[in-house]
Amino acid sequence: MDGEAIPSDDTMIWNHRITRITVGLLLLAIIAVVSLPAITGFTSLDGIVNARFAVVNAPIDGTIAEEPLKVGSPVREGQSLVEIRNTRVNRAILASLEADRNTALDRVAALKKERAELSALREELSARLEVYKQTTIANLEREVEILRKKVEVSQAQDLVAQVDLNRRMELESKGILTQKLVEAARAAGAATGGEVEISNLTVDQLQQRLNAVRQGIFVFGDGQNDVPYSRQREDEVVVRINDLNSRIAENETKATEVQKQLVEEGNRVGSLESATAIAPFDGVVWSRSIVNGSNVVLNDELMRLLDCRELFVDILVPEVDYDEIYPGLVAQVRLFGRSDVFQGTVISVRGNSASVETNSFAASLLPSTQRNARILVRLDPSVMNDDFANSCQVGRTVQVRFSKHGIDVFNWVKSLWFSIL
Repeated sequence: MDGEAIPSDDTMIWNHRITRITVGLLLLAIIAVVSLPAITGFTSLDGIVNARFAVVNAPIDGTIAEEPLKVGSPVREGQSLVEIRNTRVNRAILASLEADRNTALDRVAALKKERAELSALREELSARLEVYKQTTIANLEREVEILRKKVEVSQAQDLVAQVDLNRRMELESKGILTQKLVEAARAAGAATGGEVEISNLTVDQLQQRLNAVRQGIFVFGDGQNDVPYSRQREDEVVVRINDLNSRIAENETKATEVQKQLVEEGNRVGSLESATAIAPFDGVVWSRSIVNGSNVVLNDELMRLLDCRELFVDILVPEVDYDEIYPGLVAQVRLFGRSDVFQGTVISVRGNSASVETNSFAASLLPSTQRNARILVRLDPSVMNDDFANSCQVGRTVQVRFSKHGIDVFNWVKSLWFSIL
């Protein structure tokens, strides 16, 4: 008995049954706590805040006229991003159209001047024709009056001849005069009667000419139209004025059409001489490839604008959990190093070998050699959407958790078994 070792107090405590039970329960609790997140949900292995960007291209050829906005500068929709000027625009078509328009207007002015001169000449000829007409009317009226006097004289002579014939016939019946004298008196009466008839016809003819002249119609003695020189010239002037009116209208129409083309060409040249790239939305300058004085051509990339209107999280989760994550699943997102939790919704689920187009994404995940599924989670609107000073937190590391509605111990054990194998 003296040689046996006496157990210390510490050894006795650890050999105590209650102590061993307590330690075992604590270990089980630690294992449960460690395993609980994996049982009740999924947590991403790695992830980043991501967004798409818009490429701003050069609208024209030219030179950057001022210092562009710096990378990281916030912009508002409609804000000027960069101005491009081009001093080598081809203005030949514009100059040609201006020359055509000026030529047409000059022709119109010259034709109107000629028309005004011809109109004055026409008025002068019309006045001269009126004087000729009034003079002709006066002459014809005088001739008519003279012929009427002659008619009166012829009538008087005819009356005398008839009286003389009657007297001679009476004397011849008495045997005083011979038959020869009576016949001579009869012949003289017939002559005076013919002169009266001729004079009356001549008066009627002159009266017809007078009436025609009063209506502006000049008639020859043989019945043909007698057109005075003034009337002929006036007719020629009228024909020329009508031709000038047609040519004036034609040139005015041409000048109007050329003016429309000139406006269109002026707008085209103006749009090629200077252009300003405008921000299509609120965002941040993500990158730029130009400086003040850079030469650019049409559709060259000028800069890229970060679109903060729709942020999403690009994450990786073990591909064994692929079937448990689906579009529409609600997720909780926490920025690395911050306690704030943001809500999101799954919008895309792709397998490990899926080819993903990343040219339109502002950030990209680091290459992974593990078998992971790639998940896109759209973030609900939050303060990050307006955090332009920090580029809307794009590229920042995040942790994402998806909660399970129930605990399937069998599937968890099975997945654990396959992961061990």
